[in-house]
Amino acid sequence: MELADSHIHLARFTDPEETIRGAAERGMLLVSVSTEPGDARLTERLRDSHPEMVRFFAGIHPSEATASSPDGLSELWERADGIGEIGLDPKYSRTGPGDPQMRVFTSQLTVAERLSKPIEVHSRGAEEECLERLSTFTINRVLMHWFEGENHLERVASRGYFVSFGPALLYSKRLRRMARDYPADLTLLESDGPVTFRALGGEAGGSGLVASVAFALAELRGADFRETVELVTKNTRAFLTGR
Repeated sequence: MELADSHIHLARFTDPEETIRGAAERGMLLVSVSTEPGDARLTERLRDSHPEMVRFFAGIHPSEATASSPDGLSELWERADGIGEIGLDPKYSRTGPGDPQMRVFTSQLTVAERLSKPIEVHSRGAEEECLERLSTFTINRVLMHWFEGENHLERVASRGYFVSFGPALLYSKRLRRMARDYPADLTLLESDGPVTFRALGGEAGGSGLVASVAFALAELRGADFRETVELVTKNTRAFLTGR
């Protein structure tokens, strides 16, 4: 694969098959995450229909922590390629000890540790809490998706965590600083589709933007575009397989 979108929500697209066809034309691998049991089951079906192009992560997003139980995913954990999108976000509900978000996050970390699965972590507004809870588990492959904790970058890198950068890299000064300085061998690319980006024209979004993100990353680092793509592809393989 030439490029990989390390974080996309295929089940959230109006026509996931059309999205997959577009990615196939670009020679892309799609790592599709879930937010609750219903879209996890759909994502699994999409992976099984397109095993050469789609990877399936099962998880409960912080926004769903008060409505969904990890028990609803128990039948899927073994078959999934990874666990995600999981994490904490105070925008949705409380994140303290004993609160539903923390209980659901901790439960899914326990599964990831037991099964040795990679995880994708949402940490917006709760970077410190996420990192603290992660430190109590032994999980070898961690991706901090759309990570904004600039002050925590050194700690994240020291743990060998991957960080993914998406289309916001094309205009965010903070993310551009972070992407420039983060270790190249721990950097991934994502779209977070079907999220769209007002700063890029309102309806801009999806895996079609990942090549532009790769170009911006190469430019920031003064690197060759092709070499940047090859390295990110290698990093994605390491995150997914450990090799």
